[in-house]
Amino acid sequence: MRFNIRGVHPVEAAEPCHLIEAELAGDEEFDWGEVTQEVAAQPRANWQVPYDEQPLDEQESRWVFFFHYLDLSKPLLTPLGAIPLPAPTPRPAHLKDIEYMEP
Repeated sequence: MRFNIRGVHPVEAAEPCHLIEAELAGDEEFDWGEVTQEVAAQPRANWQVPYDEQPLDEQESRWVFFFHYLDLSKPLLTPLGAIPLPAPTPRPAHLKDIEYMEP
């Protein structure tokens, strides 16, 4: 299985939020609840996890999800290990129709 982050894009929302585009390849079941980011002095149960994850293109194994309070200086922790984050960029045209809904 392979998990790569293709892009990180700021989202206008009441809370700090980013849209993350990822490539997820492999036949194994993937637990999105295991994707998180460490928050010092907080128990793991309080760490953020992906919100509204959805396939973008299942044939190419591309997914998108929202992530609140993303710390760009820290990697995402996944079942496949720590994944460093690329610098944020404006949302590309192919992601313009992905709507953020307040949780």
